[in-house]
Amino acid sequence: MQYPSVSPVDLPSNRSLLARLVRAAVEDIEPIVSRQALAHLAEALPSSAFSRTRTVMLRAAGVKIGAHSLVQGKVRVTGHGNPCELLSIGEGTLVTGGLHVDLGAPIRIGNRVRLGHDVSLLTINHAVGPASLRAGLSYFGEIVIEDGCWLASRCTVLPGVSIGEGSIVAAGSVVTRNVPPRTLVAGVPARVKRDLSEDGEPGPLSVRYESTPPSAVR
Repeated sequence: MQYPSVSPVDLPSNRSLLARLVRAAVEDIEPIVSRQALAHLAEALPSSAFSRTRTVMLRAAGVKIGAHSLVQGKVRVTGHGNPCELLSIGEGTLVTGGLHVDLGAPIRIGNRVRLGHDVSLLTINHAVGPASLRAGLSYFGEIVIEDGCWLASRCTVLPGVSIGEGSIVAAGSVVTRNVPPRTLVAGVPARVKRDLSEDGEPGPLSVRYESTPPSAVR
C-alpha cells in the first residue's frame, strides 16, 4: 500500500513550532520598529519647540530620561550603539539641543546638568595608523557627566572622559582628559582655568543684563 507523502511543515508539531517562531519574531520586531519610529518623530520636531513632546517620545522609544528633564532640540545619534541601552539622562537635566552622541560605549549624564547648543559627546575614536591609513583601529570609552555640570555651546567631549560634579566646560572647548569636580575648564585641549570649589550657592536661574554681560561661558 502506498501512503501519501507528507511535507514536514504539514506535521502538526512543525506547524505549531513555526507559528510560535513567527509570533516570537513579531513580538521582537514590533518594539524595535515602534521605537525607531518614535525616535525619528522626535528628531523631526522643530528645535526649541515641543520640548515636552520630544522628551516623552524619546522616553517611549526607550531612552532613559529622569523626571523633570527636558530635551529641547534634536538629538543626533551616530555609531553602532543602541541609545536605549547606552544613553541615560538624570533628573532635572536640560538638553538645549543639537546634541550629537556617537555611541560605542555608555554615556551617562547626571542630575541637574545643562547642555548648551551643539554639544558633541563622542565615545568612539581611532588610534593613529600608518601613513596609508591614519585613522587606525577604533577604540571606545565611556563618558560620564556628573551632577550639576554645565557644558556650554559647541564643546566636544572625547572618549573615556569623566566631568566631575559641579564643573563647567566653556564654549568651544575640546575635553580630552578627566575634569576635576568644581572646576572651570576651557580651550583646545581644555585645561583648568578656575577653581569653583569656593563659590557660594548659585544665584537666579536667569539674569537680564542692562549692558555687556561679563565674559561668561555661553
